[in-house]
Amino acid sequence: MKHVRYALLGLLAILMLGVLDVGVQAQEARWGVGGFADYSIPLLRLRDRWTSTGKFGGTLQYAPSTALTIEVEYHYSKLDNGKPASLPFTYTTTDTEYENAKGKSEITFNSVVVNALAFVGDENSSRGFKANDFRFFVVVGGGVYRYKSVNENLIFPNQTTDPIDLDFVMPVQVDQRYAYGMNLGAGVEAFVTPNIAIDLRARSNVIIGELRPVLYYDLEKVRPLTTLDFGAGIKFYFWR
Repeated sequence: MKHVRYALLGLLAILMLGVLDVGVQAQEARWGVGGFADYSIPLLRLRDRWTSTGKFGGTLQYAPSTALTIEVEYHYSKLDNGKPASLPFTYTTTDTEYENAKGKSEITFNSVVVNALAFVGDENSSRGFKANDFRFFVVVGGGVYRYKSVNENLIFPNQTTDPIDLDFVMPVQVDQRYAYGMNLGAGVEAFVTPNIAIDLRARSNVIIGELRPVLYYDLEKVRPLTTLDFGAGIKFYFWR
């Protein structure tokens, strides 16, 4: 799938170059820092294993103009208590249902991405950096997503003894790697003061990685890893 990664990176480069060419106005550049919290919803096959979770992170911003902000973002999230650890199974030898009381199924993300926020439209981009002012933006970004998925202490369900041996568990399954990913979304930046802004945004994330199947529990391979995030953050701008 290397060609897919290269295509995504090429598309991201083209989009960011296009954004950089959008009406950059001569003005004093602004820097900023911020933090955010998201409600992250797994999609597609990732949702077959985990439910929604929180995502937290911080950002460093550089605004060369009112039409554009470049953002370096770090974020962390963890999805736990997932299937198959939380999934009851029927032991076919005795038709008895069991749960993995000691089982663990989780995945964590530690990621660094670069985002471009484009404030499209002359009237929209000219707003902001004034108290009680707001402006809309489109965000596109990409970077490196490090994830680690662990399934352990899962009872081997294909036994034939009566009763089942609850201490006979499957080998620990770990999927961890660095993978390319990208995000696309939209939001609004609302200024409380000329230097402090509230950021509200929604975006989708696609990570070119995979999780192996857990066939005894009827869980198929997950590829790619996709989420939909809704979040709020605060930014502190400064210059000089």
